Amino acid sequence: MTEAVKQAASSAADAVKNIISSPAPPTDQYLRWDAPGVEEIKPNEQETSAKIGQVMNRMQERNFAKHRHAFRATHVKVQGVVKGKLEVRRDIPQHLRQGMFSEPGKVYDVVARYANEPYLLQPDQAPGPRGLSMKVFGVSGHHLPGAEESTAQDWFFNNAPMLELTDIDTTLQIMTLREQHFDDPTTLGLKLRTTRTDPLKQTAPYSLPNTNMISHSFYTQSAFRFGEYYGHLGLFPVLEEQSKQSQTVTKNDPETVISDWLQDYFRGSDAKYEFRIQLGTDPKHHPTEDASVVWDEKTAPYQTIATVTFPRQDSFDHKRRAFWDDHMQLSPWAGLEAHRPLGSVNRLRRYVYESSKNKRCEINAASVDHVSSIEQVP
Repeated sequence: MTEAVKQAASSAADAVKNIISSPAPPTDQYLRWDAPGVEEIKPNEQETSAKIGQVMNRMQERNFAKHRHAFRATHVKVQGVVKGKLEVRRDIPQHLRQGMFSEPGKVYDVVARYANEPYLLQPDQAPGPRGLSMKVFGVSGHHLPGAEESTAQDWFFNNAPMLELTDIDTTLQIMTLREQHFDDPTTLGLKLRTTRTDPLKQTAPYSLPNTNMISHSFYTQSAFRFGEYYGHLGLFPVLEEQSKQSQTVTKNDPETVISDWLQDYFRGSDAKYEFRIQLGTDPKHHPTEDASVVWDEKTAPYQTIATVTFPRQDSFDHKRRAFWDDHMQLSPWAGLEAHRPLGSVNRLRRYVYESSKNKRCEINAASVDHVSSIEQVP
């Protein structure tokens, strides 16, 4: 990769971060997660969630009609599934000892999936956000309602630091457009640019560099409770070998190039990420209800809470990939009360993730397993 291309890729990533950012005065007076103004629940959210769930189920049915297999409503193209370890920072400061990060040096088993975010099985030449979802095993503590039997904590990340869907009402508008133009992403993009008042925000994630995923940083985009406080979280690659893998997808590459690159990387190298958190101090500058706001890193700096390591392995093992596709369920609401999802986008996910799972199981005549240990994953 030439220096000019590297600079262009870096500038594009910075541009996405700066689409909507909100500076706040620097302070270590972190706000409580349940302080006034942190969450503002609208009266019609249940009805809107049901409408969105129906739209997403119909898109799952459209994908089944094309591929004779039902996928999740988003992140349909798996690029790799890997096992590893999460280790809580050994010298973690007292204020960061929250939830599953309470015990310094604690080690957990994890399994993670790399995937393309869009709802279509597109060739990897199609630009778009890329995601990483992760299940952490052996997590003890008070779990959220509906997950009382669980001993796991699920996390979701995206390489776009902001979520263009913004909030529950915007999500309904965008999902409706996606359904209307399901088979025509070009027209969908045109509609987003020409018929909306937020075209830059809606198209920003599709301007991210289409490069090797092993070099990407990943963000939760939405906010979560962090024990006493609340914040955004992220995964940041720390190995030099990962950062070197920044090659760009070209039209001459195979449609599977991203999973090919991941498989090539994991054959010979480990991957390692720092797990970090930004803690909120002001709901105006660090909102939970508008997931499109990028929290300013100068005034809400990321603080390291753990490391996640994936050793060398076959990242595209077919038994493991098929198990994830058909038998794994992850949800932001499958975890500790200390990491409660916050904001309307996350409250929506409580409904649509379950709805997506039910539709997938119905069409595929498959059941989702209660996966409680790493040994259950092939």
